[in-house]
Amino acid sequence: MKLIHKARKLVTLLTAAAILMVVPGFCSLEVQADGPVTYAVKYVPGSKEWRYQSNTSTFDDKGYHREMYTLRLELKDGDSVVVYNDSPSVPSLDLGTTHLSNLTVTKTSSHTIIFTGDIDDCYLLDGAYCSVNADVANAHVYDNVTSNFNKNVSELNLYPLNNATANIGCVGTVDHLSTIDRSTGKTLSSLYDFQAGSLSIKDGVLATDKSKYSTAPGATGKAITKENFDYVRYANDNPDVKAAFGLNATALYRHYITYGIKEGRPAYAVTKTTTATGAVEFNYILYADKNADLKAAFGYDAKALYHHYVTLGISEQRGNYSIYDTFDYLRYANDYADLKAAFGYDAIALYNHYATCGIPEQRGNYFK
Repeated sequence: MKLIHKARKLVTLLTAAAILMVVPGFCSLEVQADGPVTYAVKYVPGSKEWRYQSNTSTFDDKGYHREMYTLRLELKDGDSVVVYNDSPSVPSLDLGTTHLSNLTVTKTSSHTIIFTGDIDDCYLLDGAYCSVNADVANAHVYDNVTSNFNKNVSELNLYPLNNATANIGCVGTVDHLSTIDRSTGKTLSSLYDFQAGSLSIKDGVLATDKSKYSTAPGATGKAITKENFDYVRYANDNPDVKAAFGLNATALYRHYITYGIKEGRPAYAVTKTTTATGAVEFNYILYADKNADLKAAFGYDAKALYHHYVTLGISEQRGNYSIYDTFDYLRYANDYADLKAAFGYDAIALYNHYATCGIPEQRGNYFK
């Protein structure tokens, strides 16, 4: 399949801007304000903060720019953002939780941590150095990029020019990885079903153990059981089955083992994402306790520990520190009626209580 198809038909105006950026001497692209809006975002040293401009894919350093809290109010479902950074050190970029149709990260001078809602198309251009905290439908990586995807990626497409040089990690799952030579459009590799936390590309070379992915779709090598059967994906992949059974997990699993296997219908095992989706969901206490070097350096400084985790800890494979996987908030609530009455089963609220009050009050150990 040709490159244009692999790149999901780069039809939006911002996509055109992304391709222009790869070419020396690219020009500014203005976007009309009606319908989805494109925003250019940049860290401005003079303001000591991220700033933005509307209706453009390029940031005019001499033009008027506004505070980020206003952008988070303006962003709506389907909008696009282009990120710039030529500063030696920047704080995290918080775009809120709005679903973006497009996030493009241009060449960055320092590591940029980006938080946002789900992304349809994420373009990492040559020289981008970042972490993306979002579920991504289609990720497109060009040339020399260093990046972590801290959630799940459905399609990860690498577009090297002659030689692959990217350094990529993914803490979540990757459904499909393809490498396509941008000069020829030739597909160099096509791999499937990477288990959570397994994808690792170093200097353009896949470093993932072969047991963690498949060369064909739907064949991860992990046994499908009733407990781990991804019935939602099975239903969505098979509209006729969904029409008959909806999202009835038991009925869908019965169909799979009775008919689906014989009919060659792929099925998938659910795999937990092995990272926090954001700083508020990060078990910084456990991260410090399990890493003596970090505890000595940072103590229980939540912000410093999370920054270390997303910039170094993930790539160093220091483990899983999402509170949803490492903190038994259900047992904590059930053991203390006062907390259950106050917070229900709100994992974040219960963890915050445990970190600030539960531990000093010696309410017990609730880490898994």
